[in-house]
Amino acid sequence: MKELFVCEKPDQAKSYAESLSKDFIAKKGYYEGRDGKVFTYAFGHLVSCKSPEEINPDWGWKGNVETLPFFIRNIPLKLQDDKKEQYQIIKKLMEQAEIIYNSTDAGREGEHIFRKIYKLTGLNKQVKRIWCQDMTNTGIQKAYANAKDANEFEGLALAGQLREEADLLVGINATQLLTKLSKSTKLLSLGRVQTPTLAMIVKRDSIIESFQKVLHYTIVAETQKKEIDFELLVEKDTQLTKEEAIKILNSLNKRENYTCEIKEEKEKPKNLFDLTKLQMHMNDRFGWSAKKTLDITQMLYEKRKLVTYPRTSSQYIANDEEIPELLKQHSDNPFIKHVLDNNYTIEKSFVDPSKVTDHEAIIITSEIPNFNALSQDEGILYTEIFNRFVSAFYPPAIYQKSIAFFTDNGHTFKAEEKALIKLGWREVFAEQTKVPLLPELTMNNIQEYQLKAKETSPPKRYNEKSLLSDMENAGKFLQDESDKKIMKTVEGIGTPATRAAIIELLINREFVERKGKQLVSTKLGRDIIGMMPQGFSLYSPKLTALFENMLLDVQNNQMSKDKFYSNLETLVKNIATEIRQNIKEVATDTSVKEVVARCPKCGKDMYEGTKNYYCSGYKDGCKTSLWKNGLEKLGKKNITVREAKKLLSGEKVKVNLKSQSGTSYQKEVIFNKEKSWVEIVK
Repeated sequence: MKELFVCEKPDQAKSYAESLSKDFIAKKGYYEGRDGKVFTYAFGHLVSCKSPEEINPDWGWKGNVETLPFFIRNIPLKLQDDKKEQYQIIKKLMEQAEIIYNSTDAGREGEHIFRKIYKLTGLNKQVKRIWCQDMTNTGIQKAYANAKDANEFEGLALAGQLREEADLLVGINATQLLTKLSKSTKLLSLGRVQTPTLAMIVKRDSIIESFQKVLHYTIVAETQKKEIDFELLVEKDTQLTKEEAIKILNSLNKRENYTCEIKEEKEKPKNLFDLTKLQMHMNDRFGWSAKKTLDITQMLYEKRKLVTYPRTSSQYIANDEEIPELLKQHSDNPFIKHVLDNNYTIEKSFVDPSKVTDHEAIIITSEIPNFNALSQDEGILYTEIFNRFVSAFYPPAIYQKSIAFFTDNGHTFKAEEKALIKLGWREVFAEQTKVPLLPELTMNNIQEYQLKAKETSPPKRYNEKSLLSDMENAGKFLQDESDKKIMKTVEGIGTPATRAAIIELLINREFVERKGKQLVSTKLGRDIIGMMPQGFSLYSPKLTALFENMLLDVQNNQMSKDKFYSNLETLVKNIATEIRQNIKEVATDTSVKEVVARCPKCGKDMYEGTKNYYCSGYKDGCKTSLWKNGLEKLGKKNITVREAKKLLSGEKVKVNLKSQSGTSYQKEVIFNKEKSWVEIVK
């Protein structure tokens, strides 16, 4: 075999085979072209860094806290257990190949995925890099023709390695130190992305809960068109007291200088979806979690073949040469038929190869959906992606914007209206035009003045849409302009592929909880953020800016590997020092509220945790635990602290229970210390 193409995913390998070999057959773990080219694939990461305890037992959870922080350069690699078979296929094909083409995604992560596999094989072959951001046939063929020597990407590969190692060294050291020093029974995890995300939620909740409403006043004049009011204009941030507003009201006696400015505004279609914007859209419209949107989009992509690759940060496509054929495949759809009949073309600003990163925007494929075969959620999501794509071909929507003013004794009153007068792309979403009302009004249509009370309102609690937006735009929380610029370049904290997982991690670890659509920090989450001072390194997105600045220098060969490691080691030590200085006085679980009772088995203190009352002797092997929901099946949702004190002291407690039919009844219960459960006294 002369040429082997190693791709990141199976569908990517198939696209390469279709473009470069055309005639090929599928084999176990790869595609073989009739022309001798072979296209194999990973499943994302096949190789990972070894865990700390695999390198040195003292660095693991069973090690002494005094050994922390640990630091190691060039962390050894290991094969992931569930990926061994595919790795062996790739290795064997690599051994047989004369030239190996790294055909993974065009980005740091794609480079890193290939390099780890290649490094683990121990081979020394000729390797070339295909840098393909346009997955059309022409795009792949052009990238293949322009393949470069792999050594031109050494900086990128090194940056990928150092990013993974840096996150591991910072995250595991900080997590172990905080958990062990606080003597917490729960894992108190810290990390470069999850901790600033948690800090955002905790800070927002704190602002809301300490917010003091301020009552202020304005003056309005309604019109004969009930949708339109004129309101008193005041300086920005000015809030009138009732007395001030009444004084102005009493001075008003002569309306004059009525004007109405009218202009048209064009509104181009909304951008194509990247993953984060799709997740925000689905959360806003349907209340879906980021994880649900990702999972269903992945299903539409992998199993149904109905949409393009979902884990993308781009809202653009590299070129539109295959778009006409794609539209023809869907010509039975009335919206697409309208596009074809009118020779509409896609909004030109959406076709921009310079704004395509590893992948293009999420759009439909040539596959025609059978909605009867799709789940309800799959159908909903496909329709949203389809409509966003189709609307990109329609003309701009046109609004008539009207602004009217009049004055009265030196005070100015203003009314605004924005009316949709030509549907354009909004036709796809069944919107309706509106007849503008404000231009029809005259001074005679304005009614009497009224005093109107207003009150300031706190910011809204985070939901997944607003949290994803702030993660993506985390630079706004930074002061330094250079940090802001870096954060904009790297598109915030986390990636489109990982942000959903970060949110789920915070929820699963009980740092955050869902309350309807809202994301609210728990006591445990607030305790974690409250343990450290405001300037704690891990609480700010600034750490991501620092990391990315160093990684960009590595990528551009402006920082050596040794210098990066030296800076990273200093950072790890500084974070460890911050944790030790601020947590050394904490000697109990962060979720502890009070000592409830003595353990009926070993005599040590029993504490109240989030879900149970537990023995402080758990590290010595005592497993006594009274679960708060221990009577839930009998209709009592929670065992209170007062009831727990009596039960753990060996007393009988009379409680109100409810049968399955809904009938209430009373029974005495007692704690069985041998079985650690509550049972009815017989």
